[in-house]
Amino acid sequence: MNEDAWACPELAEAPAGWILATENGWGALTVWAAGAGNFVRVPVAGRARQGNVVHRWPDGIERTEVFTLTEADLASIEDDIDAYLADAELPPRPRGYDWFIRPPARIALGEDTFWGVLWSAATAELPGDAVRPSTLKYPAREALAHMYSG
Repeated sequence: MNEDAWACPELAEAPAGWILATENGWGALTVWAAGAGNFVRVPVAGRARQGNVVHRWPDGIERTEVFTLTEADLASIEDDIDAYLADAELPPRPRGYDWFIRPPARIALGEDTFWGVLWSAATAELPGDAVRPSTLKYPAREALAHMYSG
């Protein structure tokens, strides 16, 4: 049995239809919760990574600005993800990868719906003040196991 929480195939590109994990603690915890065989990693290509800032004004006007993340920005994001995982008592993920989750076969979900359904299922039994990485860890794993069963 492999004790490495992040052991998985490393591919040159993502399998078709697999879900890109969000680049935050919840996305990383979800990858872990999916379990062996349900996630892969792909080395991040030498491309500029971008972020968005959305400005919403009281009159309903919305403006989005795209910006390029610096190496310091990317390191800070990874540090935040590692801190989130540490709060869940999980080891840090290897850096420099995009992580992809196998979509559940028995229920057809788009990416946005997948994330919404998973969050709702993982937090359904938690009181509002108990939504922390340490309390989400096992409900997320159970929710994904249920989504994969069938």
